[in-house]
Amino acid sequence: MPEITITIKNLPEIKMAFKKSPILMVRELNKAIRRSIVSVERDSKSNTPVDTGRLRSSTYDRFTNLTGEVGTNTSYDIYVHDGTRFMKARPYLWDAVGKNEKVIDDNFEKAVENVLDEIGSQT
Repeated sequence: MPEITITIKNLPEIKMAFKKSPILMVRELNKAIRRSIVSVERDSKSNTPVDTGRLRSSTYDRFTNLTGEVGTNTSYDIYVHDGTRFMKARPYLWDAVGKNEKVIDDNFEKAVENVLDEIGSQT
């Protein structure tokens, strides 16, 4: 049987690029998380029911490595969002997440594409 030899000329560069991929992926995922949280926060604020404006103005976002959070800082936000037996639910935060589902998916898809493009450009 004949022998076939395949030589990868830039194998060291490929190996080096893939060694960098975890760092690149974390960087791009953090960008995707930040963009997603900003979109959800924006729409959450516009969806938030307003009586005095306190609930809307208490909306916050937090970012740490590979983590993002949107929430509010009131003692009654859960009752407005989820409702009570006396008041119907007004899920302003879940509605914002649902509205941004495609945007969030696109943000993470773009993050992976960016990493693959950068790895490809380094080889």
